[in-house]
Amino acid sequence: MELKKTPDKDSLIAIGIIVLSTAVVTYFHYSVPGHFSAVHLAHYYIFYIIVIYAAFKFGFKGGVIVAAAMTVIYSPNAYIGVLSGHFGHHHVPSLVEISMIYAVGIVSGYFSGKLKDEKRKVEQMSAEKLLLEKKMAHDDRLRSLGQLSAGIAHEIRNPLAAIKSGIALIKSGKNDPKITDILESEIERLNSFVDRFLQYARFGNNDPYDIPVVSFLAEIAELSKLTALRRDVEVKVENTLPQDFTVFGDKNSLKQAVLNLVLNGIDAVEGVPEGRVSLKAGHDDGRTYFSVADNGHGMDNTDRIFEPFYTTKDDGTGLGLPIAGKIAQAHGGEITVESGESGTVFTMYIQDRHK
Repeated sequence: MELKKTPDKDSLIAIGIIVLSTAVVTYFHYSVPGHFSAVHLAHYYIFYIIVIYAAFKFGFKGGVIVAAAMTVIYSPNAYIGVLSGHFGHHHVPSLVEISMIYAVGIVSGYFSGKLKDEKRKVEQMSAEKLLLEKKMAHDDRLRSLGQLSAGIAHEIRNPLAAIKSGIALIKSGKNDPKITDILESEIERLNSFVDRFLQYARFGNNDPYDIPVVSFLAEIAELSKLTALRRDVEVKVENTLPQDFTVFGDKNSLKQAVLNLVLNGIDAVEGVPEGRVSLKAGHDDGRTYFSVADNGHGMDNTDRIFEPFYTTKDDGTGLGLPIAGKIAQAHGGEITVESGESGTVFTMYIQDRHK
């Protein structure tokens, strides 16, 4: 039975199973005496199993071919009687049983073919979906690269323009010290931008160890105190964790990320009557979190705030939150944001880790 021009390994194994099982059943069919009705009934139903298996493996054609072979083996006299024209009543039970085997082969083959067609459609759709996802991922990378390039160009162009103007003034003979100060300031601005960009591009979890949360929060509060006093903003720190609780990670990078969230909160409530920023440390579902909430006016475009160079501040680089997000990811966590008219809440989660 050659259903394929070049049968694969699975098909050859299936053909071998069909041939071997047919030989075994044929042996019992012709060697067991007729009065062993239970044995004959059992191997009669095994004929059905062989036909169903063939239909499952080879579809409609396989089911019909194997059904024909099984019926010839099961009752060759019924075929001889029909073909010779000597058809008697004693052939009726055999013809009924033969018809049932054919029916099983046809029905099983039909539905097997349907299943194979559906499987092919699903596989084709999966392949097309995978191809589309790859194309979308490629397009997203190109879009991100374009945004990155535009952001770099924007951040570098303004200092370069100021430096160029300053050099032109010096060349013209104007040696005002203010020009030198401007040049130094713009060069420092460029250097600072390059440092922050390299930190974003190459950030890694460099020096992880157990960090006591109590002292960590105290350092954040101390570092943000001066900015908060200057902006007339109240910063509250709340620790719901045990006094000896520690987090495992790179202290400097975690400090930078949380401090960035606090300073952003201070910026958000500048000019707001009774501006407040609260920093809360807690634990939830196997993760430590640092939550920073402000009572500002909320934010727009929260879905873009983690994009490099996206900023709503006049003097912002748009790298603070992306760097903070990468720091959270490097510690097995994430940063979530909720914003509304009553303020904004940033929550940085850190996955619990151990040495």
